[in-house]
Amino acid sequence: ARRDKDGTAIFAVSDQKDVALEVQVTNEPSDPSDPQRDGDDAHQALLVATFPPELPYAALRPDEAGGLVLCLANQNGSRVECELGNPLKRGAQVRFFLILSTSGISIHTTDLAVELELSTTSEQPGLQPVVARARVVIELPLAVTGVAVPPRLFFGGQVLGESAVKRESQVGSAVHFEVMVSQRGPVLKTPGSAMLTVHWPLELPNGKWLLYPLSLELGSPPVSCSPPANPLRLAMVRFRGGWGVQ
Repeated sequence: ARRDKDGTAIFAVSDQKDVALEVQVTNEPSDPSDPQRDGDDAHQALLVATFPPELPYAALRPDEAGGLVLCLANQNGSRVECELGNPLKRGAQVRFFLILSTSGISIHTTDLAVELELSTTSEQPGLQPVVARARVVIELPLAVTGVAVPPRLFFGGQVLGESAVKRESQVGSAVHFEVMVSQRGPVLKTPGSAMLTVHWPLELPNGKWLLYPLSLELGSPPVSCSPPANPLRLAMVRFRGGWGVQ
């Protein structure tokens, strides 16, 4: 597993719907050199786990060799109680996985903490809660594609100064660039923001216009672009089927 410099686990979120928290509970003597001193059976052994809103409890996945575990969660999945055994035998080891949903994680989630607390009706001094922590890294699988229509342009004809250009037909053929940005997998609850920068040959070495944005057809959902289109300030009118120039 990936870990930060201080040893904290790094939880990378991309397109997975849930994650598994491995839990292992043992009932072993405090001093292995003196096993008869303590380590008796633990009656009504119970684990209580508390989860953050971004990572609610979803399901239990038992380990075949880890013993029988029964878990009961509250309505919103923020708390679960797991019965580990009555009793949990001396020397026993219980291993299971708590399945947690990632549906509440947003681009603003930076860290997660799950508190695990053991209890038993048997004498067991010094039981302290354990906090499992992880830092969150969002890895969005974005992809961008583009196509130009027509794929080939030819330049020619009379050359006009910029001040004389009034119509699209006076500056040559138009080319339509279609750009699509997609994200594979489920969308985050709060996706945050992403930015796409598009470069094209704007002008010649002598400062004459070559290709410049005449109009922007925004997709769904609408996006904002900067700088705005139409640097020559050609008058735009709405006509049937799309945009034209006047």
